[in-house]
Parts: sequence; structure tokens; C-alpha cells
Amino acid sequence: MNSARHRHAAHATDHGEDNGERWLLTYADMITLLLALFIVLFAMSTINAQKFLAFKLGLERAFSPSAIAKPGSAGLLTQTSIVSSLQSHSASKIAAPSQSSAQSNAQLDRIAAEVERALGAKHLQSAAQVTVSTKAVVVQILADKAFFASDSAALGAIGNEVVDTIAGVVHNQPNDLVVEGYTDTEPITGGPYNSNWELSAVRAANVTNRLNVVDGIAARRLSAQGYGQTDPVKSNATPAGRAENRRVDVVILNTTEAP
Repeated sequence: MNSARHRHAAHATDHGEDNGERWLLTYADMITLLLALFIVLFAMSTINAQKFLAFKLGLERAFSPSAIAKPGSAGLLTQTSIVSSLQSHSASKIAAPSQSSAQSNAQLDRIAAEVERALGAKHLQSAAQVTVSTKAVVVQILADKAFFASDSAALGAIGNEVVDTIAGVVHNQPNDLVVEGYTDTEPITGGPYNSNWELSAVRAANVTNRLNVVDGIAARRLSAQGYGQTDPVKSNATPAGRAENRRVDVVILNTTEAP
């Protein structure tokens, strides 16, 4: 009897100890859940604000009365949902650069039209030609009419007037300008310049200097480049072709392009 009683007491004691330690499992589960909660909260604290807004709107729409599935429908996914909200948000982000590009192209078209009107008003169409692309407006100034003399880098009266007319159009615009000098293939035969490279560079520099000093275009918007005979627009085999290759291009850049 005594031994049976001892065994029963020992069994009851062991069972009581087991019950007393069960709280540790509950405590461990609670700590694990709290850890998971804090991880989620931390992750949400660094979320993109725009995406979170789209997520919030999606939740509101998904659980609004209008989003409840009607009999015969495929369920909530057929209604306005989180997915559609995020897709709309992504589409607007993708469309934004295209809209900006279209606005920049429209601005170039306006500048080209204004330069042509201003040159026409002063009867300077024969001294300069205007072309426009998606990257820039190019005002091509013919050197034979713009500069003082052949192989000279000094602007003549017509050249000064053409440059000043261009400046009047772009002065209050945000566009940067690159002035590019070009020559034909005929070698330099006297004068202060030793090569077509030097002549083209000095002509571009003089136009750039007038745009800055006389016309007030900010220096940070301007740069000058000399290309010599390397980029002809017409054949150098004829006098007419060589005359068009002797030029200075004032390149008015698209606002999205770097100089």
C-alpha cells in the first residue's frame, strides 16, 4: 500500500511540474509573434510613400460596398482592387517621361518658329537656315555672309545681326547652346590661322563670345567647338557645296539634352 501511494504521489508531482512549465511555451510563442510584428512594422516604415498610398486606396476600394461580389460574378478580383490601383499608379509613372519629352519637343518647335520669324522680319533668311529635330534647333549661319572676309574669324555686320536675332529669341529660355564651327576642305593660304581647325574654333568662339558679352546669354549655358572640315553638309567638289560647308551652327539644345 505504501509503495503504491508513493508511486501515485510521485506521478501526481511529475504531472504537476509538467503543467507548471506549459506557460513557457505560451510565452515563447508570444515573443515570436511580437518579433514578427516588429519586423513587419520596420519593413513598413521604409516603404515607398506613393506605393503605400496606392496600397491604401486599393484596400479602401476592395472592401467598399461597391466591391462586394454579386451573384454570378467571379469575385472581388473582378472589381476595382489593389492590383488595378497599383497598375494605374505604375502606368502614370511610365507615362510621365513621355509627356515631358513631348513638352520639350513642342518647346523646340516654338523656338524654331520664332527664330525663323525674327530672321524673316530682318530679311536675314539668306544668311541663316533653321532646322529642328527632337534633340535641338540648329541655326546654320553661312560663313561667307556672316564673317568679315574669307579666312577671317571676325563677324561682319550681317553676322552680328544674325547672332543678336538668335539671342533675342533664346535669351529667356532655359536651353543650353553649343556653337559649332566648320570649314570646307580648301587649305588655309595666309592670314593668322594655320589650319581649318584653328579657323573653325576661333569663329565658334567669337560667336559664343558675342552671345555672352553683347547679348547677355549666361556663360554657363554656352560652349564652343571647332570641327574644321570633318563634317561637311554638301560635297566639297563644287564651289556651291564648299560655300555651305563654311558655316557656324548655333545649336539650341532640347532641355533634356546635356551640352
